[in-house]
Amino acid sequence: MAMPAAGSRRYQTGKHLEAFILLFIYRRPLHGGAILKHLQDTLPPEWIVDSGGVYRLLRELEATEIVCSTWHTEDMGAPKRYYQLTPQGILRLQEWVQDIKMRRESLTLFLEKWDACHVLHE
Repeated sequence: MAMPAAGSRRYQTGKHLEAFILLFIYRRPLHGGAILKHLQDTLPPEWIVDSGGVYRLLRELEATEIVCSTWHTEDMGAPKRYYQLTPQGILRLQEWVQDIKMRRESLTLFLEKWDACHVLHE
């Protein structure tokens, strides 16, 4: 299978979408639109952010008591649902931190091995 040309590949946020959402609402409660904006502004442009997936994940996180939400009416605008972490959500975020640190170490090791091997083939 051929790999796409460098720079042309798009990536799904997939597995780590939850980690980013939990991180953003750990800092302060946010509504869904603000969470989407943070994702789009923070993640590399090659990453695809599916708004439907974000809202489905938020509902799932609320159903499993990782987050809770409250409705806020701001001035004349439509009500917005703000999400915040529960104590269980904070534990889940800490698990993500440990998982990501382990993955970073593994990826660093892979790149070091690649660099050593790649030098031999130049």
